Amino acid sequence: MNILTSQQKDFCSYAGLFGALISATCFIQLMIISREHWLAFVLLVINLFAILAFILLALQKAIAPWLLIGVSTLLFLAKLIYIFSGVFSLVVFLSLVYSVIIVVVLFIQQLPQKLKQKAMAEKAEALTWKDKI
Repeated sequence: MNILTSQQKDFCSYAGLFGALISATCFIQLMIISREHWLAFVLLVINLFAILAFILLALQKAIAPWLLIGVSTLLFLAKLIYIFSGVFSLVVFLSLVYSVIIVVVLFIQQLPQKLKQKAMAEKAEALTWKDKI
């Protein structure tokens, strides 16, 4: 069951927690300064998706790296929306840079494969205990 090292577990936990906090900051900032416009609601959904993806990374779920790729793409589009509307937000820029860096580090350390192996091992263990409890 020890597929991930303690360093990799800590990385997932702290990276996920910090990413969720940055995304929550972006979400709160957008709620405070935005007007009722469909584009603001789209940006809110993107930030909620980012919070969810980083929480799943903190929980070491196998789907998290793939969701983070989507989050990075959506945050890039959100940053383009901010630029074209004449708004600059340092927190949104930091969120974009942070998510891209986390995705790169995840794939350099080959964590998606290890998270998938961990999920399969947990599923196999649950199946072995299914009829015994």
